[in-house]
Amino acid sequence: MRKSFSNISLLTVLVLAICLGAFLPEIALANSEAGRLHVTGSAVVTGVPDIAHITLGVETQDVSADVAAQDNASRMAKVFTALKELGLTERELSTSGYNIYSSTQVVGRGTNEETSITTYRVHNRINITTKNLDIVGEIIDRAVQAGANQVQGIQFDVEDKQAMQLKALQNAIKQGVAKAEAMAEAAGLTLTQLVSLSENYSSYAPMVNTMVMRADSFAGTTINPGEVEVSANVQLEFLF
Repeated sequence: MRKSFSNISLLTVLVLAICLGAFLPEIALANSEAGRLHVTGSAVVTGVPDIAHITLGVETQDVSADVAAQDNASRMAKVFTALKELGLTERELSTSGYNIYSSTQVVGRGTNEETSITTYRVHNRINITTKNLDIVGEIIDRAVQAGANQVQGIQFDVEDKQAMQLKALQNAIKQGVAKAEAMAEAAGLTLTQLVSLSENYSSYAPMVNTMVMRADSFAGTTINPGEVEVSANVQLEFLF
């Protein structure tokens, strides 16, 4: 009698094992097939520039490399002096590049008087950084009057963009969540969990186009900076 009871118990265990074995995969499959909703959010935050980066250049040329270099050095020294008289410090002024290159032109080609003339060009660049945006136009005027003959770039920016980045990120996430909730409501779904979130940034700083000018070609330059933009994009994934 005891032996029969043992056989029945073993049979019961086997039946339960078979039933659970058939049912558990269905549970796992149901979990793996949970609905997923992917949305993106984006936002742009604008700010008023508080710093300017200016690149000026002095270019000289002569058939003598020494003469071209000396002329360039003299002009650049005058530019530095003029800018310091305007109140700019050594920390706000820095040389960003110095190049000497040559070009050769053949004159009277094919004749008995054919000759080659080599011209040497010296190019010296200076970077200027200032937080006083009201004097950007005057900086350019003074530099050109002192001998600079190229304005290679004027860029306005925000020195510390972290606050703008965080605000853009917050707004982008809020937009993404609002989109997900609106989509779920329209589809008759219930969002259960946010399972992934990623982000990226980009920024735009207004830049005045490169200009090449002479000291006698303008006076009283006025530069109006545009707004700096910081944008954030986020990708969100929800379960429903």
